Amino acid sequence: MKFCLRLAALFLFFTAQSVIAAPIHGLSIYGSSGLKYKADQPYDFSSPNAPKGGYLTLSSYGAFTKMNPMSLKGLVAPGIRTLVFETPMDSSSDDDEPFSQYGNLVENVEIADDRMTMIYHIRKNAKFSDGHPVTADDFVFSYKLIQDPEYDPFYKQYFKDISNVKKIDSHKVEYSFAIFNQELPLITGQMPILPKHIYGKAGKSFGSDFDELAVGSGPYIVEKYDFGKYITLKRNPDWWGKDLPINQGRYNFDHITWKIYLDPIAIREAFKGGEIDANQITSSRDWALDYKGDFVKKGYYIRDEIPHKRVAGMQGYGMNLRNDIFKSRKIRAAISMVFDFDWSNKNLFYEQYTRNDCYFDNNLEMKPQGTPQGAVKKILLDLRKKHGSAIPKTALTKPVGAPGQGQPLAKNIAVANKLLDSTGWKIGKDGIREKDGKKFNIELLLNNPLWQRISEPYKNNLKKIGVDLTMKLVQPAEYEERLRSYKFDMIVTSYGQSRSPGNEQRDLWGSEAAKTPGARNISGISNPAVDELIELVIAADTRKKLIDNIQALDRILTHQYITVPHWYISYDRIVYWNRFSRPKKNPSQAPTLNNIIEWWWEDPKKAKALKKARSSGSSLL
Repeated sequence: MKFCLRLAALFLFFTAQSVIAAPIHGLSIYGSSGLKYKADQPYDFSSPNAPKGGYLTLSSYGAFTKMNPMSLKGLVAPGIRTLVFETPMDSSSDDDEPFSQYGNLVENVEIADDRMTMIYHIRKNAKFSDGHPVTADDFVFSYKLIQDPEYDPFYKQYFKDISNVKKIDSHKVEYSFAIFNQELPLITGQMPILPKHIYGKAGKSFGSDFDELAVGSGPYIVEKYDFGKYITLKRNPDWWGKDLPINQGRYNFDHITWKIYLDPIAIREAFKGGEIDANQITSSRDWALDYKGDFVKKGYYIRDEIPHKRVAGMQGYGMNLRNDIFKSRKIRAAISMVFDFDWSNKNLFYEQYTRNDCYFDNNLEMKPQGTPQGAVKKILLDLRKKHGSAIPKTALTKPVGAPGQGQPLAKNIAVANKLLDSTGWKIGKDGIREKDGKKFNIELLLNNPLWQRISEPYKNNLKKIGVDLTMKLVQPAEYEERLRSYKFDMIVTSYGQSRSPGNEQRDLWGSEAAKTPGARNISGISNPAVDELIELVIAADTRKKLIDNIQALDRILTHQYITVPHWYISYDRIVYWNRFSRPKKNPSQAPTLNNIIEWWWEDPKKAKALKKARSSGSSLL
């Protein structure tokens, strides 16, 4: 018997070895043929001859309490996650590549034909900022560290299907996968690699003993900081990766500083005073009415609208389904349909926004259109036979969109009142609904005062259906803790999405994540049909299957009414002082502030001209 087992093991060994492909410099969800760039090519949205030097000062709203971006508790300092720490592969932000990666810490990749195993060849010149080489031990350690109870639970879900990581030699490591997942090898390339000799010290707590320490292999190191005030990162002159083709024209600023503000108005005034260099404007009011003064007319700072092609995802008032008051879909529909987007867009937002219809908006390929047809309809019908009411009837009979969308507010208020009446919540003497001796009170938890003005009309509309909404503004640390422990009724939330959705959907909508503190399943939705669809999305082996399953998932989520849909905008509103230059092509899959940090540079001629013009009061235009 043992002899037979040994033969079987040898057969499996040689079979596995025989299907490993030749080493390649990158990975695409559609195979190596999907790669746009060769091993020696820089990205075509870079400027390889961009000068190094200068400084960039940005703002951060709220606070930060730690340097460890992977631990569960606390607020991480801005810039740390991507500029100090690195991942094995670098994800392309090119419009032509839905999901492609190129070697970063890794020089080459060998991947099996069945995509169930993968071998990384780690660059032998890669090292951490303290000079210690990056080795296979660090890769194995970073994988095992995910199981630490103090590690961010998002990563536990995201990397769940990596079954094992094995060291082959000092610069070669093998990954094994538990299931087939077309994108899992690429997901693996996004795992943060931490130095074992720092974060693996015996007797240390990963969640608390490394709050003030950030040692990575990235292009920047922490130069100085003061919790709650600022942090400055310094470009590492000895950075091992500065000559890689993917980094040509990248990371050009010698110093990047984030100043911390607790008031959005203070950020606006700090920019105008020259204390910060660039600011992405999230307030439609500010964009419509502000940043139009003398400094703009003279060209001292630029007011720019930069188009993007990112999937919009969903922003809205998120309801916590863990609370009894939101368990009824009728109640959620009633609460959703009295939000008057058209009025808000006209009177508050200067008609700058488009209403969110679904969770994969702003992408014609992924966004569901009309009522479900073909394969999507079949998926929903099959799931409905299996899971019954977990699939709302409206998911099959109506387009995506908020309940009552496009109808007059008066009609929506009337329908909402009937829905609430049918659930047993009756109007009390004070106009607020009651049931079993309880008032229909909802607390909207906020961490930004701008949302108070925006939410006031919605509060007034809710009162018309007998719902009392109170707004509670708290400090960022308290907000994060209440979010982490799900101690809220409603919040303003957003669900970001990519062009290649996959494992992260577990953390957003999965039943397991709904029970996990700190996960991103903010709504607490726990739905067997959604769980099954998530796994179908993850296992999809063609683009068509992926899109069909995503559209089915989107329809279920939209018609469960777990979010009161807000709005999105298909361009970034940015202001920046006129001393920077940038590449001709914009990587429009990335946020503009990220592009400024990574691809822009301080232009010495522009900086000199701006300084001279401001001193004399003359115009640059």
